[in-house]
Amino acid sequence: MTILQLKAQQDALQKAAMTRDPVRALAEFVWNALDADASEVYVEFDRNSLGGIEGIAVRDNGNGITSERANIDFDNWGGSWKRMRVRTDGNRAFHGKEGQGRLRFFSLAERALWTSIYADGGALKKLTIKIAAGALGHAEVEPADLLPHDHQTGTVVQLRPLKSPLNILGGEEARNDFSAIFAPYILQYPTLAIFYDGVRIDPSSTILQAQEFPARTIICPNRTVRDLSIKVIEWKQSAGARKIHFGGETGVVLGSLPANVTAPGYEFSAYAYAPFFQEIADANLLEFDGLTDPDFGHVVEHIREELSDYFRGRQAEKSGELIQQLKDDGIYPYEGDPKDEVEKRERQVLDIAIHAVSSYSRDFKKAENGLKKMTLGLLREALRHNPEAIHNILHHVFNLPKNRQDEFSNLLQKTNLGNIISASTLIADRIVSIQVLKGIVFDPTHRNTVKERGELDALVQANTWMFGENFHITLAETGLTRIMDRVSQEIGTKRGKKRVTKGNGKVGRVDSFLGRIVPHPNQSHREFLLIELKRPSLIIGRKEVDQLEDYVNAIKAQPEYNDTSNTWTFYLVTGDYDDTVKGRITQSGRPVGLFIEQEGVTVWIKTWAQVVRDCEARLHFIADKLQVEVSGEEIESRIAQLKSSILKTASNSQADPEEAQTS
Repeated sequence: MTILQLKAQQDALQKAAMTRDPVRALAEFVWNALDADASEVYVEFDRNSLGGIEGIAVRDNGNGITSERANIDFDNWGGSWKRMRVRTDGNRAFHGKEGQGRLRFFSLAERALWTSIYADGGALKKLTIKIAAGALGHAEVEPADLLPHDHQTGTVVQLRPLKSPLNILGGEEARNDFSAIFAPYILQYPTLAIFYDGVRIDPSSTILQAQEFPARTIICPNRTVRDLSIKVIEWKQSAGARKIHFGGETGVVLGSLPANVTAPGYEFSAYAYAPFFQEIADANLLEFDGLTDPDFGHVVEHIREELSDYFRGRQAEKSGELIQQLKDDGIYPYEGDPKDEVEKRERQVLDIAIHAVSSYSRDFKKAENGLKKMTLGLLREALRHNPEAIHNILHHVFNLPKNRQDEFSNLLQKTNLGNIISASTLIADRIVSIQVLKGIVFDPTHRNTVKERGELDALVQANTWMFGENFHITLAETGLTRIMDRVSQEIGTKRGKKRVTKGNGKVGRVDSFLGRIVPHPNQSHREFLLIELKRPSLIIGRKEVDQLEDYVNAIKAQPEYNDTSNTWTFYLVTGDYDDTVKGRITQSGRPVGLFIEQEGVTVWIKTWAQVVRDCEARLHFIADKLQVEVSGEEIESRIAQLKSSILKTASNSQADPEEAQTS
């Protein structure tokens, strides 16, 4: 008997041999058999009278382990006869080249016993190799006598006793995981026969669809990964846990990670091949579940994005017939082709949601077309304005199973489609609002008839971003007294019942009053915005400017103004101004439109044209990228809706007691 000792410490060997995935550990012995040109491999479980697994055996008809190879390989940790070879004698791709896979039994059993028959000078010889989990650095290699039934080469690896019950290996999920690992290799070498617990692995009979992506070059933080190819196999039935399997050469899996890809209703396995993965495997890094290598992480993220795009496309394909039927029935909530990129994204997600609803909601299937049209319209509006609300709608309206709700929510989160749609819709709505404003203030049809109150102020109140981001509407078209009451409320002070009046004793009104809390060393700091609107046909002069200055002075005269660090911004927006006003707001060294700039207060006078121009300048770049277009019909429709809404509101409201004193 020969005693061989590896030149490594037990703790280092244990670290290299350990894996938390028993299927992965078991697969290493099958790969060793395939590297030995086995055409048949059997994974067998020894069960007790109660059906529990007590031992594991992996049998193959490969070339066996020669005495010379045993003396070399088992005497050197990390070394293997395969390192100097590219392919097997049978011209198949190698899996392992590091000589570490044989120690994987440490994760499963207390001992491993190899019994191998090999050819030597035309005669068959036999040897055994024993390794104990408690002494991974010691391998007992000794010759053995041939038995009457030993007529061909091959190896049997026996793992027993097991460290813990491994009945999970006999379950369907483990078999499916095992099948997914070897599926590409078997498809590449179809004459192979691999049996797992008595069942032959036959991926060709269970494949629903397979897709190979073109090879890509990925620019990573520290290197360039070339020739990355991805293949995804969809299964007709469960394939165990969804995983991405990594390989250095087509058909050979070196390691795996959870796919973490949202693909509702799909059973799949993904395979990624690149020389880069062979390098990672050679460094024994694919075994680390929390590998933080930035280049590897970047590549994995790319793979997951590719898979996500693929399955969104597959979902769209699957729902194509359903969507067409809804269109034919007049139920689909869109007409014609997408008008821009925003709507294109909306439709993509909505189609997936419709497919989920039609697949799992019995109530929806049985509903009349009118009800279906209404509910799908609800989905569309939720998706356009609040994609995150889709989760609740799928639950409360369509009663989808929780796992399906979660899959759809994850789809929005993982792909950022919710954020994309929300941002796109926000920009699109702003562009529409600007187009509507331009139609009102520039088009002669509306320019001479539009009113400040009831029309222009309604549009501005709904789009306060025109004057600054993050403002929220607090009061609209209100008197100065109520404004200061609200300011007192905001800053936590009390006011008497005295009214705020202008210099002439009258109560002034402004069209919009807005406020916001901003980050500031003084936590009580507030910013307030007051807007006075004039119709676009008006050319203002000294009278209107004096009125604006009266507003400012009335506010400044209040104790709430003097005792706080609040800042106030006033805007007067008009169609145009005369030369007198122009001279006061176009002074050298000051921005055009700046009328007053004092401590705590800034006053601007702007034309509608200037407001529109400033807004368009901010939105132009993003709008161009989103390809948002607004038709003339939509502008006219929005103007009509605006006027109709305002007229209805005005007819149902009571007059404000301060209205009579407005000047």
